[in-house]
Amino acid sequence: MTRPTDGAGTTGAQEALPRRVVRRSPGVPGSRAVVGGMLIAAAAVGTFVSWRQASSPPRHAYAVSSRPLQPGDPLTADDIRYQNIDLPAGVSAQAFDTPADLEGRVLVAPVGQGELLQQGVVSDQGEREPAAEVSLALDRDRAVDGRLRPGDTVDVYATHDDATSAVATGVRVIAVSDGGGSFTDGSEITVTLGLGEPEVRGAVIHAARAGQVTLVRTTHASRSSSPAASAPSAPATSAPAPASSTTPSPAAPGSPG
Repeated sequence: MTRPTDGAGTTGAQEALPRRVVRRSPGVPGSRAVVGGMLIAAAAVGTFVSWRQASSPPRHAYAVSSRPLQPGDPLTADDIRYQNIDLPAGVSAQAFDTPADLEGRVLVAPVGQGELLQQGVVSDQGEREPAAEVSLALDRDRAVDGRLRPGDTVDVYATHDDATSAVATGVRVIAVSDGGGSFTDGSEITVTLGLGEPEVRGAVIHAARAGQVTLVRTTHASRSSSPAASAPSAPATSAPAPASSTTPSPAAPGSPG
């Protein structure tokens, strides 16, 4: 038997040979496995850091009240203690961590024992504390429709007959309450003001007894635009101007006639 010499048999034999496949060496992880391992490791590190931060005690101290405080109370060292607290950035910016920042301040809102002291419950620094308090019963329309709150500042106006004048400016509101009992219609409120100088106290009391008092809220107004406190004064009168005359004045000596 003779084999064909045209090469057909040889080509068929070569095509029948199995292909060579390159396989990964056992024990070497793929790219997906590597990325997955890195993500798991990063999550584990984040969890550990969060746990350390949560379990560690707060390191920053902020001022809290050591006893219940009421509007008008001046802050003293006995009223304040400092406690380590973790606060969000927005809250910590309104809190106090230095005793000097609270010197000379007065409460403008009630604060409970252990409550955090923040900017909204204390007066401006250096403001004089009220020396006396007086309460006025006013119709709501003469007290900013009853929308006054402790800590507001007001100007006190008095109306007598046909004249209205300011009798006190920059007065601190200490408390606001409904004026009455079960027989009132809610149209009246009682406003307690903190007053300083004795003459200002007398002027406000006289205005409440002798005329009508109106409170103008100036909490958010510039103090330079508020009128100075004054008592009612008589209108200024001016001397009448001399009547004009058509008679020529005599000519000065030496001037042409």
